[in-house]
Amino acid sequence: MQPLLLILYYKFMKQPLISIIIPVYNGEKYLRPCIESILRQSYQNWELLLIDDGSHDCSGAICDEYTTDPRITAIHKQNGGQAAARNEGVSMAKGDYISFIDCDDWLEPDMYEQLINTLQAQQAEIIICGYYEEYATRTKEVNNDGQMTCYKSSEALKMILENKFGSYLWSMLFHRSVVQESMPNLNPYEDHATVFKWISHAKRVVVWHRAFYHYRQLQSSSMHSYNPTDGNHFFLAVKERYYYTAEKKLLPGWEQQNRRLYIRSCMKAAKDLARMPHYTQEIQHNIEDIRNELYQFLPIKLQEVGIKHWIRLHLLMTNVNTYVRILRLSSIFSLGKRRKEKSLIS
Repeated sequence: MQPLLLILYYKFMKQPLISIIIPVYNGEKYLRPCIESILRQSYQNWELLLIDDGSHDCSGAICDEYTTDPRITAIHKQNGGQAAARNEGVSMAKGDYISFIDCDDWLEPDMYEQLINTLQAQQAEIIICGYYEEYATRTKEVNNDGQMTCYKSSEALKMILENKFGSYLWSMLFHRSVVQESMPNLNPYEDHATVFKWISHAKRVVVWHRAFYHYRQLQSSSMHSYNPTDGNHFFLAVKERYYYTAEKKLLPGWEQQNRRLYIRSCMKAAKDLARMPHYTQEIQHNIEDIRNELYQFLPIKLQEVGIKHWIRLHLLMTNVNTYVRILRLSSIFSLGKRRKEKSLIS
């Protein structure tokens, strides 16, 4: 059936429209397979918004090439980052549901059919599925045992704040009603600072351990190129999580747990920054910002964070330079120990 006839058919059948948003930046190598996996979907009532974010390669031309299908729109804009591209896609979306895809990944052919049918059967607004991590020489399944659980919003919110499932936009399908806040420019942690808010607007959230999404592992991707800016963005994302949840009183009776999670996340951010290969003045300023944030939570009891975090916290509060030296030294011993254990095993 031709695309235009499909549009008329699904409008008549009143099947929900899915808006698929793909930010595109210099993705010419994998963009076609990504789009083709959408064209092959068994569920065909969708619109595809390709947001060309100032690409310097042939990505923009590839986007235009596919606009012969009336369901596909290409938008070309100056580079503003992944969050801005996604936000623009949301502002243009006409769908009842919204999906976000990365331009170097691809989907199983029945992904949208299965997800939307499950959402409707469970009367939920958000569904989170499993995925495949695609490496050059192997594939790793993540959450693919078939288990399905439907949570109340408050239960799902606690789980995502505890990182019991990831804040990966591409593994989720959202009802348009919950996609309320824009994403901040905190690459690669805009998901981390946003998904929990959308979950708070839902009534029910389905977590389905069935893999439909193929997540290509590229060394050049944002999740494999951690730097001082990323470290600071992680801190700002967990800060947004804590204050949004606390100020809006989303989880009554869970305030101490939220505080504990925030303090531990701040400590993780400081540790990761301190252990970066090239220590700079920018990193020191970022660690000092974290220390200043933690000051307002003092006193912090040993029982709140555990002995390791408690010791590190006192080092950080006492002297940033001493804290950094000890963290960097301990990371060298940890790396040597891991290498020794690996050689013994092999």
